Amino acid sequence: MRARKVDENMGESVQHGTPEQGGAAESDSAAQDAAERQRILAVEGAERERILREIVRSRAAGVLNTTITDDSNFLESGLNSLTALELTKTLINITGLEIPMVAIVEHPTPTELGRHLAEELDNAPVA
Repeated sequence: MRARKVDENMGESVQHGTPEQGGAAESDSAAQDAAERQRILAVEGAERERILREIVRSRAAGVLNTTITDDSNFLESGLNSLTALELTKTLINITGLEIPMVAIVEHPTPTELGRHLAEELDNAPVA
């Protein structure tokens, strides 16, 4: 299943709602997501894949509340439907891609998911 590029503002609204609903914490999170997106888009190839792997690993560790290595399997680390949804929404906000939840199961480690997201960004049409 292929991820599609989505409007950056739409991705943020999925995770954060409207500014009236969000508050300062969500505003900080949106700013961090935007900074990570710019960092990803500023590079290509192996460097983009490395950055995405780091982001996937750190965000998965936060969602799953456990230590995650590059080769940790998300399901074996406690991923369930709610945490999969949370991780997917976070990655949508950061990458600007429309990522199906099944991508986390089909690419079950930070290394595999980071590589998949890098390939999707490389193939995404420029908005």
